[in-house]
Amino acid sequence: MLLRPNEHGSRGAEPVTDRGEAGARESRATTAGACVLVVEDDDGNRLLVRRVLEEEGHSVLEATDGPGALQTLNSAPVDVVVLDLGLPGIDGLQVLAEIRRASGVPVLLLTARREETERVLGLDAGADDYMVKPYSVKELSARVRALLRRAQDARPVERVELGPVTLDLAVNRAEVHGTPVALTPKEYALLEFLMVQSPRTFSREALLHHVWGSMSDWQDDATVTEHVRRLRAKLGAAGCPSDFIRTVRGFGYLVADD
Repeated sequence: MLLRPNEHGSRGAEPVTDRGEAGARESRATTAGACVLVVEDDDGNRLLVRRVLEEEGHSVLEATDGPGALQTLNSAPVDVVVLDLGLPGIDGLQVLAEIRRASGVPVLLLTARREETERVLGLDAGADDYMVKPYSVKELSARVRALLRRAQDARPVERVELGPVTLDLAVNRAEVHGTPVALTPKEYALLEFLMVQSPRTFSREALLHHVWGSMSDWQDDATVTEHVRRLRAKLGAAGCPSDFIRTVRGFGYLVADD
């Protein structure tokens, strides 16, 4: 299905039948269930986009102008914004600028303006993608999925799990079998580095560089040995296997769960 400008001007649109909708379907499993804010003053366009996105399994919020869009963003968690440029009052570029002052939420611009300058302004203002009317709503849905995937890929890792040990990176907490283990900041940093890099092996000199930001010329690499000893003792007391942090003779240390 396509959206075409109506007789009243560039912002309006009406559905027409799309042709030749063939090709492979990409997986929706990882992107369904997102919250999408559709900002569009044309009721027909907005409802059509809403219907298609809801068919994809998304929840949809609506706004018909800039202030309403910003109010919604301030009051509800939104995963993607579909933003029409031709809004009454505050236009889409101004709304986008306000969004980017406070949020990195992905934004897909909709515009009936074919001039390259408008598209460049939108991308320079922080839009992640744009579509020019008339557009296929199925393509719009696919672009929303693409933005969601990119946003998911860009999210920082918050938890690392290896064997019985779990690290909550958001609060710098280590657990063994679900039980918190008290570690010093440097012990935690050492454990985090080895777990994230598992199963790579690192020499004491390399660990001084990566974890301490130092070199063996400046700091005794026995510092690493002592921290590994303490880590093993604390993790072991909580039930972690003694070989969780392994010594690879002649090479250094690694973390493994096998």
